[in-house]
Amino acid sequence: MPFHDRQKYRTSHECPVSLYLRAVRTLWLTLPLWMVAQDKPAYLFYTPKGKVISYSAVLKILQKADVVLFGEVHNNPIDHWLQYELIQDLARLKPDHLLVGMEMAETDQQNIFLRYLKGEIPDIDKLSSETSLWPNFRTDYAPVLELCRKNKIPFYATNAPKALVKAVSRQGASALEGLPAEMRRYIAPLPLARLDTLPSYKRLDSLAQAHGLNPEPFRLAQMLRDATMAYQIHQAWRPGTLFFHLNGHYHSDYHEGIAAYLRLYHPGLKIVVLTTEEVSDPTRYKPIRPEAADLFLVVPETMTRTH
Repeated sequence: MPFHDRQKYRTSHECPVSLYLRAVRTLWLTLPLWMVAQDKPAYLFYTPKGKVISYSAVLKILQKADVVLFGEVHNNPIDHWLQYELIQDLARLKPDHLLVGMEMAETDQQNIFLRYLKGEIPDIDKLSSETSLWPNFRTDYAPVLELCRKNKIPFYATNAPKALVKAVSRQGASALEGLPAEMRRYIAPLPLARLDTLPSYKRLDSLAQAHGLNPEPFRLAQMLRDATMAYQIHQAWRPGTLFFHLNGHYHSDYHEGIAAYLRLYHPGLKIVVLTTEEVSDPTRYKPIRPEAADLFLVVPETMTRTH
């Protein structure tokens, strides 16, 4: 019998079990190739209902907002890249109507940042010699600052001064008593509205205790930050403008923190909260806390870190 006939005969008379085993073996040989061949997106945007949404659709949503609170993970490069891209595109879509601010710059540094924006301070090296910057400012936030300078986008340092926040975290409300007028202008109006009952502030108690801190002053320090950032946004915003704010996601998740104080200082503002989620597989993301934000930026948890 010719060879090809023998092969045909063997296959046609092979028992079902052998055929099944052969099929399984073939599947296992090809499965790893299929798995490797899957797309590995660096990020995906999701709605609270778990629907993937395109970058252009996100841009349209943000364009219609009064305030955007971009809740970042401080050392995630995708966050910083998308902040830059979104600001650049929004500046094109809303020329002369975009404002930018960030938690990473404090109110008592505003004049120094203004000098940079005007070109009086030539570069980040000189800026860092004039004032204290976050360790990752050069890589993560300087590009946004330079974008504002290049496009003449108003920039706001929104966070409360670090020294005062530190004093409040240790001494509580007494650190704010008798504060000189010179320092009062750098923070939200006193007496500070207390939002202790919000879940995000309640959750800080266990964190404070874990670090051996008194929960009440620790909570108040966080409220001072959030209230001050909200107040700076409130003061800068004008009808028709869009204030794009960069902050750690905890400061705006669940529409609390900055968003809660904004509702006090400026009721009626359309606030869009965007938060960052780091997961094992962005393509299979299912929101486990859909009420945390209006938009979810989902990135792989294996993404490299900026610092």
